Amino acid sequence: FSAKTEDKDGNSLAFQFLSGAKVTVLASKTSQRYRIQSDSFEDMWLVVKELVQRFDQHFSKLGIKDFKKSFSGPMPLQEYFLSVDNHFQLRVSAQQYQDLLSERAVQFRAIQRRLLTRFKDKTPAPLQNLDSLLDATYNQVRDT
Repeated sequence: FSAKTEDKDGNSLAFQFLSGAKVTVLASKTSQRYRIQSDSFEDMWLVVKELVQRFDQHFSKLGIKDFKKSFSGPMPLQEYFLSVDNHFQLRVSAQQYQDLLSERAVQFRAIQRRLLTRFKDKTPAPLQNLDSLLDATYNQVRDT
């Protein structure tokens, strides 16, 4: 919960996420309405979902069937589509990093096998820079 709210009458409640985003729930003084606002569209979903779910539970216990939930104003589809596109790009990027890490891990294990066979030989053979290649590959795996 946010420590301070803008409303002096206590008709609001603000939530601050770990990311720093804030979502405020405002209760109307005259009508029985709530307004949920935030600087970011995607941050409101959790508060909206929980509030609607709790209203449904509360009014179903009271036996009220004509409880109305509505959204006034134009649907923020542009923000929604931007969120979906951003999420898709993050998923593609994560898959690319996972593939790159897998490829470098395979290379790292191959170099380890070659070094182990060199160290197990009875007659010592030059490492042919396999040790520096192992270090470089390890650094690439660690940085990925």
